[in-house]
Amino acid sequence: MTALIDEMHLSRIQYFKQMLSRYQRNRDLISVGAYAKGSDPLLDQAIEMYPQLEAFLQQSMNQRADFDHASQQLADLLPQRTTH
Repeated sequence: MTALIDEMHLSRIQYFKQMLSRYQRNRDLISVGAYAKGSDPLLDQAIEMYPQLEAFLQQSMNQRADFDHASQQLADLLPQRTTH
């Protein structure tokens, strides 16, 4: 995949995966209220972004998404993310 995309796109993908992973690893703490906001700035950001991350990954059976459209959606979700 890295041979097919530019650095900016790769960086956005890596950041997206980092935020999604951070949230998922801590989902249990978050859901029972055991996580104290401010303890982990990256997790705070992942919690804030999670609804948009999840929405990006969802697609109905009749919905088509080509590479350019998906790339633009990712850029819209993470516009200033150039590094991870």
